[in-house]
Amino acid sequence: VAGMTTHYAQGTLIWVKHEEEVWMQAEIVTSNDKEIIVKTVEDPNGRIVLGPNEPIFLRTSDVFTSEGLSVLDDLTQLTHLHEPAVLSSLQNRFDIDKIYTFTGPILIALNPFKLIPGLYDEEVLKSFISTKPTPKPHVFNTANSSYRGICDRRKSQTVLISGESGAGKTETTKHVMKFLALAGSADGQVTNVEKQVLESNPLLEAFGNARTLRNDNSSRFGKFIELQFRGADAGATLQTGMTGESLRLCGA
Repeated sequence: VAGMTTHYAQGTLIWVKHEEEVWMQAEIVTSNDKEIIVKTVEDPNGRIVLGPNEPIFLRTSDVFTSEGLSVLDDLTQLTHLHEPAVLSSLQNRFDIDKIYTFTGPILIALNPFKLIPGLYDEEVLKSFISTKPTPKPHVFNTANSSYRGICDRRKSQTVLISGESGAGKTETTKHVMKFLALAGSADGQVTNVEKQVLESNPLLEAFGNARTLRNDNSSRFGKFIELQFRGADAGATLQTGMTGESLRLCGA
């Protein structure tokens, strides 16, 4: 446990602070009340001496399957739930183009800064239109949960999309709206009203956007979008405010 004097058994797997990597995989060589000697995975022959109160965190060994490194879809399933374990899990998923991860009911999305083939295809979108929840983390899954809240419980829903500049808030909002337009349409056909709602995004982005160090098309204002459903998607209203994205789904 970080910040506590603890005796660790030889061979205990841990995370230690690193200037460049933030956290590094290491293993306990010896430990006592005065110091902890560890070796890192990258330099097993070297030794690092840590003070008894320096931050270290327990870690689990990597698990490999026939498909490669095993990665969890939900961070709440981690054996040790702390910063280095969370960052490592997200990094492992990011490396194999799995940019979505659940942490309970919250969906974490990492901007891949590239196109991932098949991630948002219409077939993929339609596969998430279901009355039964799926454990697969995806923006369409979160959008479907909100849509089912309207259909099954007859209550308005809110999707809050937050993140730093360049994280992908605007693009995520587009995917949520695209899903809702198709899920709420009759016979899978998007109506003219729904098309107008979807096609309003480029026009809105033309006002108030700016180039930043992280993003060539950064929204300079927040958008509160309200979609009204009456059997099918019937229309939308929009308000601007602080930087961020928020969708409210209303059933009638």
